Amino acid sequence: MKKLLFLFLTLSLSLPVISQTVYYYPPGYFGLFNNQSTSARAQGMGFTTLTKPGIENSFYNPAAIGSSKAPIQAYANYANGHSYRPKSRYYFAGAAFKIKEKFSVGLTYFSYQNPDPVWTTIIGGNTFDTDFFSQRAISILAAYQIMEGLQVGLSANMMQENAINGEKTNADFMPSLGLQYERGINLFKSEKLSNQRVFGALSLYNFLFNGETNQEYEGWISVNYLPIILRLGGGYAFQLPLTSGLTAGKGYFEGAAQAVDLRLDLQFQDYLPGGPENSTDDELNTAFGVGAEAWFFGRLALRIGYFTEKGPSGTQSDGDLWVTGNRKGFSWGYGTLIPTYQLTDGKMPFDIEVNLVTGKQITSLNEKIYTHPGIFADDTFQFAFGLNLLWR
Repeated sequence: MKKLLFLFLTLSLSLPVISQTVYYYPPGYFGLFNNQSTSARAQGMGFTTLTKPGIENSFYNPAAIGSSKAPIQAYANYANGHSYRPKSRYYFAGAAFKIKEKFSVGLTYFSYQNPDPVWTTIIGGNTFDTDFFSQRAISILAAYQIMEGLQVGLSANMMQENAINGEKTNADFMPSLGLQYERGINLFKSEKLSNQRVFGALSLYNFLFNGETNQEYEGWISVNYLPIILRLGGGYAFQLPLTSGLTAGKGYFEGAAQAVDLRLDLQFQDYLPGGPENSTDDELNTAFGVGAEAWFFGRLALRIGYFTEKGPSGTQSDGDLWVTGNRKGFSWGYGTLIPTYQLTDGKMPFDIEVNLVTGKQITSLNEKIYTHPGIFADDTFQFAFGLNLLWR
């Protein structure tokens, strides 16, 4: 059945002359590095994960667990969908603890799962049918405050891919290093602007520069590029007074700041050279994101962002044409902070932050030039849900 479907897709996308269209798979562990985020909040802001605090962003920058003010962090996230892997699902869970005031440790699990995938798996030039494709990363993290506002983080990431019916085909160790910096600043002099802050961050994933991963199954072997990822980020936040007779001192908004907190984040990502001889995978997957967020009365949040990621284009040496171009588009999201600590008079020692993304996916499909099979066009809806427990 899989081979018939694959043949149908190939034929349906063939050009009438001498070439056929090709869908692009990014290199090693694409489901974890190139698809959906571990944070619904950051995803709604153009995938700007790097400067934000909390365990939910630690897969991209391990210093994030140190930037959180909470003594205990617990987070879970779910996301679905992809342009041409429509049944994809993404699960993330993590927890972090402040051992001392300046030292935090954490543990996370991130999983990409694709049940009944459209595509087969090709290893060493041989094609294998599969009913289940998955990737996962288990990360052990530590962060330390070097000086006021400056956090350094380190993570040990154990990666594994099960490319054929849940069987392990490759496993790799990819450590990462990151920095986060936050500083109060009086950038704009105005009585209405308060709590002005600037943010800076960088991370290097796979800093040992081990750029190869060996994919093996039944004696067949493929040597592929293992991503070495540099990320840079910056941000600015401030607060403006905002009063409302509908919310001030009432129920859900009791004790909330009569203000709106605004934030802008920027992020850049680049794959660095490495890997097998003559590999050019590092020339793709360069990405840029920008996102804005507004928290009203510390309870309700609205977010918007824009994200673009470089993909292949044009004609390959064998005459095939890439269906996909750059992945780009707008994202948006929203959220709320439920003050459970206050509402239960301290019986629940944490507040609950809920973040959502609902809307059209940021897609890789070039729909202006190509007509895609219905299996890729039916599910363009993006859903992501993040649940954050913020201990007091």
